[in-house]
Amino acid sequence: MQTCFSCGISLEDDDVYEVKGKIFCDDCAMGQHKVTQTCDPSAVHSAKLDRKNSGQTGIDGLTDLQKNLYLFMKDCGGVTMPQCVEKFGLTPDEISTNMSVLRHLELAKGQKRADGVYFVVWEA
Repeated sequence: MQTCFSCGISLEDDDVYEVKGKIFCDDCAMGQHKVTQTCDPSAVHSAKLDRKNSGQTGIDGLTDLQKNLYLFMKDCGGVTMPQCVEKFGLTPDEISTNMSVLRHLELAKGQKRADGVYFVVWEA
C-alpha cells in the first residue's frame, strides 16, 4: 500500500501513478499537468482593486465553497490539503484553484509547520 503525495489517500499498487518522482492517485496525477498559479502579484492587485471598487470586504462576493473553505480554515486554525479533500469531497486541484482565489484576495495563505503545509487565514 502506498499513499498519494497530494491528497493522502491509500493506494493499491495498480492505482499508483508516478509523476516527477512522487506517488499520486489518478485524480492528483492528472492535476499535476494543470498549473494553478498561487503567487501572482498582478492577480493580487487586480483582485484587491476590484473588491475595493465593489465595496466588498471579508468574505463578501466569494462563492459558497470559498466561504466554506475560509470558515473551515478559521475554525480549525489551519488545515491541510488532505483535510480539505476529506471535508469537501473535492480533488486537490479543485481545492487549490479555490485557495488561489483566497490567496489573491489576501484572505488565506500557506504556512509551513513541523508536520506539513497548512492553509491558514491571512491576518492583517
